[in-house]
Amino acid sequence: MSDGQPGLEIPGVSLGEILGRGGMSTIYAGTQAGTEQKVAVKVLNAGVAALPAAHQRFLSGAKLHSQLKHPNIVRVLDYGESEGKSYVVQEYLSGGDLNQQLQKGLHMQAAIKIIKDIARALDYAHAVGVIHRDIKPENILFRKNGSAVLTDFDIAVTLSDESTRTDKGTVFGTPEYISPEQAAGRPVDGRSDLYSLSVVMFHMFTGDLPYRAETAMGVGVKHLQDPIPKLPNYLAAFQQVIDKALAKKPEARFQTGEELVEALDRIRSEADVPEATIKSRPIDTQEIVAVGGDLLSTTRDPARQERQSLRLKRRRRVRSALLVLLLAAIGAGGFYAVEMRLIDPDRLLAQMGIGEDPLLIVAWSEAQSMRQDPNQGLTAIVAAYRRVLSIDPDHAGARSEVANLNADWKASIREAFMQRSLQRAQTRLEEGKSVFPNDPQWVQMDIELQNRQRAERIVSMTEALLTGNGISDLPSATAAIQSYQEVLRLAPAHPEAQQALSEIALHYAGLASAAAESGEVSNAINLLERATAADATLTMLDDVRKLISQATTARAAIDDLLQQARQYRAEGQLIKPSGENAAELYHRVLATDPDNVFAAQGLDEVTAQITASAEQLLAQGDLAAVDMLVAQAAAAGMSESIVNEIRGRMDTELERLSTIEQRLAQAEELIDVGYLTAPTNENAITYLREVQQLDPGNEMAAALLQQCAQRLAEVAREAYEFGLGDAAERYLNLALTITPEVAEWVALRERWEAEKS
Repeated sequence: MSDGQPGLEIPGVSLGEILGRGGMSTIYAGTQAGTEQKVAVKVLNAGVAALPAAHQRFLSGAKLHSQLKHPNIVRVLDYGESEGKSYVVQEYLSGGDLNQQLQKGLHMQAAIKIIKDIARALDYAHAVGVIHRDIKPENILFRKNGSAVLTDFDIAVTLSDESTRTDKGTVFGTPEYISPEQAAGRPVDGRSDLYSLSVVMFHMFTGDLPYRAETAMGVGVKHLQDPIPKLPNYLAAFQQVIDKALAKKPEARFQTGEELVEALDRIRSEADVPEATIKSRPIDTQEIVAVGGDLLSTTRDPARQERQSLRLKRRRRVRSALLVLLLAAIGAGGFYAVEMRLIDPDRLLAQMGIGEDPLLIVAWSEAQSMRQDPNQGLTAIVAAYRRVLSIDPDHAGARSEVANLNADWKASIREAFMQRSLQRAQTRLEEGKSVFPNDPQWVQMDIELQNRQRAERIVSMTEALLTGNGISDLPSATAAIQSYQEVLRLAPAHPEAQQALSEIALHYAGLASAAAESGEVSNAINLLERATAADATLTMLDDVRKLISQATTARAAIDDLLQQARQYRAEGQLIKPSGENAAELYHRVLATDPDNVFAAQGLDEVTAQITASAEQLLAQGDLAAVDMLVAQAAAAGMSESIVNEIRGRMDTELERLSTIEQRLAQAEELIDVGYLTAPTNENAITYLREVQQLDPGNEMAAALLQQCAQRLAEVAREAYEFGLGDAAERYLNLALTITPEVAEWVALRERWEAEKS
């Protein structure tokens, strides 16, 4: 049994937790029967499995993959189908993927080795006639020993199949990493894989992709047309390799992986590789201290520091004179301390208030320079200002700039919303969340983005519905009215939705007028109600009401509707089924006779019953049932304010659940890196307490808090053993604050207090 695949059984394998999900497949942890060996099991997702071509590609890729035996290619142990589900069983790798390695930090030499390992794996695959077609960081995994391996041959093909395939013009692969020939839908060979690997290399070295665009097609066009970007100055030695590796024409590139390996080896032999660690996320102070300051941000250029150092020389001359006077006052011991580098003279002057800290000057100058550089992203700029704050936590300028960047970034996202550039909004929102992960406003902006994306999908589908069936088709028009009103709830003032509703209202008002003039009163009332539902402000509606009221049979038709509505209410048909419920009939009456007391009162009673049902379902946590109830209420023409109120309560509950999920994930990450109680308000325990406030009794939060307490107690014991009594007591008291009932810890604290006295 496993999440997402209830009852799924793989021959000879016991499935466990989900390791990862993708658009094509889901990966589970598994254990082989008999050997108890841990394995990874990739299962084709149900939606993809329903597509014969995709299903066949998955199995073909598994077959090709199983035939490859190379130390830098993941081993496939089994593949096939079970209970209609296609699967691949492969070796389990615990080292994560390349993106995760970059987040932790990779030394430049290690990064080069990874490229060489994968290049050799590709040479082997190409030699036996297999083209991967989807080289990207997610498909480069690591064994425990740190060696890189290539995985995911789901869309791989043989050279013979690729040269004769009939689906020319179809693009396979991930847009950001595809070769120009892939982007153009042309047949590819091994040189296409090497191009994709070189995009990965560029990404590893710089922290960014060579080509970005808001759409997949836009990225493909850039691969085909845009010039090859330049590397930062400190990586200039690699520019010739990148230029050749990313050449637009396959014949101008490295023809084999070994050629690329040799080119990289030549650079290493020339000692042009920076002795640095590259990362894809901001570097924190603890990391800099731990490695002696040799971490390079992937978006920084050391050449800037050279320019800044020139500006510091004049200041240092003045400080040197002050330093001589200061050391003369201290005496000979002071000169000895400086000579032996026991004292940093510049920092000493800064601490004495006789100068500025040179590290702070450089950091601030660099941050301000990056702030003015339009090519720098939010991540790099904020990291630069945080470097300033790591030197001087009270630096007002840096704090102000970080706050301004946060506000400016949100403003740019809102501007993208207004311009309906949702891809740009999503990209910026993701970066904002990664840089300022604890800002609660991201949750609301995330919900707004999802709403706007959903609104665009609804508009597209509704336009297709009306185009296919015509605006005069009453069921289609009814569905369209409901859809466009939902769009306006998700994206207020959406121009296409407003225009479409006005056109529907005008069309049905005309039909109602014609029906009334022909004496078809019941039909006229029905059509008028649709026009009113689409746009109740349409001035033409009053004229139609007059026409209907002048008909001799109008009163009888309204009475029949009221009688039928009362019967529906008695039978519990308040808002469903469609066309046969009390709410819709009351709306028909009010569309024709807005002052009808009986219809208004009946509708109020239906509204009260629906609201009570929604509150009961929300209390039970059945959001799916609430969502269905709201959709039915909207379809029945219930008051927009009532529908929005129920939706608002549901959105609030979804936001609460989303916040809980986010805080639990953040707490787990912070526990992994040891941030249990610090920094203030951004530590694991703070987030877990917030979860407990939002969801009292949350079992996962309780378990993680217990884990934090256990670790604090262990740290306390270690501190005590090293003679750090005060620190030991502080950590133990923190552990007891979380779980005060642990008798062992209480006794330990009492023993320490007794030994101290």
